Amino acid sequence: YFFKLSEWTEPLLDFYEKNPDFIQPPGKRNEVVNFVKQGLQDLSISRTTFDWGVPVPSDETGKHVMYVWIDALTNYLTAAGYPGEDMPYWPPSMHVMGKDILRFHTVYWPALLMAAGIETPKSVFAHGWWMRDGQKMSKSIGNVINPRDLLETYGIDQTRYFLASSVSFGDD
Repeated sequence: YFFKLSEWTEPLLDFYEKNPDFIQPPGKRNEVVNFVKQGLQDLSISRTTFDWGVPVPSDETGKHVMYVWIDALTNYLTAAGYPGEDMPYWPPSMHVMGKDILRFHTVYWPALLMAAGIETPKSVFAHGWWMRDGQKMSKSIGNVINPRDLLETYGIDQTRYFLASSVSFGDD
């Protein structure tokens, strides 16, 4: 099953132009806009290569499960009360996420929402990665720093001060 993302190239570019602060920081906005300007391909919203996942409700073959990102993104709406009449927490003022998942939140998600007639988030901010020894911190690599260790060693206020003053929001 496919979402006709190819039909959303121009509407997305118009949306970005009318909402210049939708994607932050500006460098990330430029990346997304340039990606969309190349033209979008239709997006497969289901998978058949495995059977774990949320089944596609209308699939009579029983072989299709939802693409995990489609399922994950729609959970934002579910958490906000969709499909109810009252959704006081939608749209969010800002989505904050890692730069590695920016495309899902600034291309696919807004296009899906617009196609459904649902308001998009007001803005999306892509934060950089925490680095250690020149590598992105990762549980799978095992190079993470436990924040509790920082708090025990330096205290809450000192850790907050360090993070606020030494870590540039949006950069690695």
